Amino acid sequence: MPSAVIIVAVAGLAAFSISIVYNLCFHPLAKFPGPRLAAATHWYEAYFELVHKGGSQFAPKVRQLHAQYGPIIRINPDEISVNDGEFHDRLYAPQPAIRDRHPNFSSALGTSNGSFSSVDHFLHKRRRVAYSPFFSTANVMATEAMVHKKVNYCCDLLWESRDSSPNLRSHFAAISFDSFYTWAFGHSLDLLDDLPMAQKCSDTVELLVTSAPFYRIFPAIMGCARKVPHSILRLLSHHIGRVFDLHTLIYQAAEQFVQSQELHSSGKSEKVSPVEKQDTETLFSVICRSKAPESEKTASRISQEGTEMFMASFTPGRTMMLSMYYLHAYPHVLQSLRRELDEANPDPRKDISYETLNTLPYLKAVMKEIYRVTFPVGSRLPMTCHEDMEFGDWKIPAHSSISVNHRNLLFNSDIFPEPFEFRPERWLDVENPINEKRYFVAFGKGGRGCPGKEFATQVIQLTLCTLVQRFTFELGKTDFAKDIVPSRESILIAPAFASKGVKLKITGMRT
Repeated sequence: MPSAVIIVAVAGLAAFSISIVYNLCFHPLAKFPGPRLAAATHWYEAYFELVHKGGSQFAPKVRQLHAQYGPIIRINPDEISVNDGEFHDRLYAPQPAIRDRHPNFSSALGTSNGSFSSVDHFLHKRRRVAYSPFFSTANVMATEAMVHKKVNYCCDLLWESRDSSPNLRSHFAAISFDSFYTWAFGHSLDLLDDLPMAQKCSDTVELLVTSAPFYRIFPAIMGCARKVPHSILRLLSHHIGRVFDLHTLIYQAAEQFVQSQELHSSGKSEKVSPVEKQDTETLFSVICRSKAPESEKTASRISQEGTEMFMASFTPGRTMMLSMYYLHAYPHVLQSLRRELDEANPDPRKDISYETLNTLPYLKAVMKEIYRVTFPVGSRLPMTCHEDMEFGDWKIPAHSSISVNHRNLLFNSDIFPEPFEFRPERWLDVENPINEKRYFVAFGKGGRGCPGKEFATQVIQLTLCTLVQRFTFELGKTDFAKDIVPSRESILIAPAFASKGVKLKITGMRT
C-alpha cells in the first residue's frame, strides 16, 4: 500500500511539473508578458481569490500587474487581460461577433441551464431571443403602476417607523426583489411586509456572489451540491442550503406555471391557483410562447432562467443604498436634483411618472454618475473568441480566454478625470463630452449585456426620486473606506467584512 501511495504521489508531481513546463514554454500564450508564476499555475490566482486579505483580491492584483507589465498581460495559464477602452469595445462587440463565456465563470450563480450560465454563444443567443420580449420597453413601462404602489407603501412604512431609524437596506432589497418577482412570475412575495425575508434574500445572494471565486476554482462542488437533497444540504452547508432555497422558490413558481398551462389546455385550469391578473407578460409566459424547442420550456429549465434574473435583482437594491449615501454626502448635488424634481412635480405627495423623469437632464447626469461610482461587478467576465484578436503588436490566438474589467474602464482617469469623485456635472460638459457609447459600460455591452437595464433603471429612479423629494434625511456616521469603497471584488463588489452599512435617518417630510 505505501508503495502505491508513493507511485500516485510521484505521478501527480510529475504531471504537475510537466504542466508547468508546458504552460511556461510551449503554451500558445507563453510569450505574453506577466508574472511567471501566474503563467505557470492557476494557484497564483487561487491565492488572491481565496486567501489574501480574506479573498476576492485578484481584480485589484490584476490592476497592479497592468501598472507593472503594461496594458496586455497573461493572468493565468489560459487567460489574457487587456486594459484598454478601444479593445473593450471589440471584445464585447454585439452580433455578429461570436463570444463564448468561460466555463468556470458560467456556474457562479449555482445554475447550469440559464442564459447567464450558457457557455456556447449560439445557445445563449437562442435563449436571449426567447425571453427578449419580456424586457421590451412596452412590457417594462406597463410595470410602472406596480412599482409606484410598492414605493408608496415603502414610504408609508418608513414614515411610520422614522423614530427607530429603520434599516433602509432591507426596504430597498424588498422593493428590488419584489418588483421583479411580481413582474416576472405574476404574484407578489409581499417582502415589504416581511423585511427579514427581504434581508435574507439579499444576504444569500451577496454570500453567493462574493463566494463565487471558490465555486469557480472548484466548480465540482456546486455541481455535486445540485445532486444532494436540500434537507441534507442545509445540514452540510447552511450557506449553500440558503442558495438552493432560492432556487426552490423560483422552481415552485415555474412548476406552478407549467401545471397551469397544462391544465388550461385540458380545460381544468381552475384546479391550479392562477397568477394575479396583470397588464404585463410574465417571464415564463414569454419563454413558453417563443419558438424555442420544448426542451427549453420545462419547469426545470425556465426556473434556472428565473433564478438567475431574480438574483440579478439584488443589484438595484444595493445601488439605491449607495446612491442615498452619495446624494447626502454631496449636498449640492441633492439640492440641484430636488430643485429639478420640484419643478417637474410641484407636489411631492404625487407620483412622478417615469416618462417625466426621463426628460430631466440633471437627473440623467446624476444617474449616470451613480451607475459609474457604484458599478456592482467586481471581477472580469472573460470571453472566448472564435477568431484571432489583435492588440498592438500582439495577436491573441483564437479560442483563448480574454478579459477586460468593466470596472477598470469606469475608473480610468484618462476617461473620467478624478474618477473617485462623485461629479454628475461631468456628463453635462459639452466642451469635453464623454464618449458614452464606448465608455459607459455600467450595464455591460454586446450580446451578453444586462437585459434588464430599462427595468432596473425604472425601479431605481422611481424609488430614489420619490424618497428624496418626499423626505429629508440625515446621514449618520459612515466610514467611506470601510462602508462604501469595495474591499472585495468578486462577481459583485462588497464592502469590508466589518462594515455596518450606510446609516440614514428620516428627519422630516417635504411639502
